[in-house]
Amino acid sequence: MGKIYNSITELVGHTPIVEFKRLEEKLGLKGRIAGKLEYFNPAGSHKDRMAIEIIEAAEKRGDISPDKTTLIEFTSGNTGVAMAAFAAAKGYKFKIGIQNGVSIERKKLLEAYQADIAEDIPQELIAGVFEKGIAAFGDVLDYMKKGVEHPYATRQLDNVDNINAHYKHTGPEIWEDTDGKVDIFVGGVGTGGSTHGVSKFLKEKNPSVKVVITQPEPNDVANPIVDGVEDGGFHGIHQVHDDNGLTPMAPTNFSDEYTDEYTFITYAETLRAIHLLAKYEGIFVGASAGASLAVAIKLALKEENKGKLIVPLLPDNGERYLSEDLQKVRPEVEEKAGF
Repeated sequence: MGKIYNSITELVGHTPIVEFKRLEEKLGLKGRIAGKLEYFNPAGSHKDRMAIEIIEAAEKRGDISPDKTTLIEFTSGNTGVAMAAFAAAKGYKFKIGIQNGVSIERKKLLEAYQADIAEDIPQELIAGVFEKGIAAFGDVLDYMKKGVEHPYATRQLDNVDNINAHYKHTGPEIWEDTDGKVDIFVGGVGTGGSTHGVSKFLKEKNPSVKVVITQPEPNDVANPIVDGVEDGGFHGIHQVHDDNGLTPMAPTNFSDEYTDEYTFITYAETLRAIHLLAKYEGIFVGASAGASLAVAIKLALKEENKGKLIVPLLPDNGERYLSEDLQKVRPEVEEKAGF
């Protein structure tokens, strides 16, 4: 029986989980690693889930309609690509502000979807996001609304529909596809929705599921060049926890009540994980995915995790970062990874 879909909006979710058996063998891992490959979503990342949930939930509430509303968001990349794609598919205008450091590929994707890229945002507002923390996003969104008739800020950082997308879909998919046998879930925090939603669901199903949050090594973030590697950034993830608790970069969406452990990862470890996965599994992922995979590898090397199933959420693929030479193997850097 044939099946013709009506829109790409119907293609979101049900992304595959793949166990990395060759990687396990080559590294002598004691635990099992099965990655959730979110680049199989139609616009290429896990942000597709949040984008369509936010739009359709707002439609159901009567907050927006394509005949009058302009969607507005300020983003580091994948959220913008997802919003642009689904805005186009549903007939909305979409205005986007872009953070500094966004890869060339993602900017070109926004152009392809004919999003309205705001070029007039004062640099002090953009810089304020990193100086003042997540709260400064609101200042940028307020600026972007000026002169726009019927603007609707999708507010990815403090929108419960972001969390709901992953609580309703991503978490259940992981649970079902592993037959409820997931032992450890690994994710990073950008907007906070995916990690919060997935963790909440998994903990409700089995409180013993361990949740580990990937955090970029602060020194690697502070220095634009890490061991001779131009660091385009741990795209989309931030340090959200330190010795004093949650940091200013922790979005409202994120709740650490479901978190068991925070693990720092270096850029060298991130690159090493990306290149090992491509070499042994034929899967090329992006930087945030590589960071969570590196955490999963370190966990799988521990005797205490022998036989346990570790599921890292892998947000997108590496094709969006080729301009940063993410694919380039640098032995002198990766030998510092420790695995």
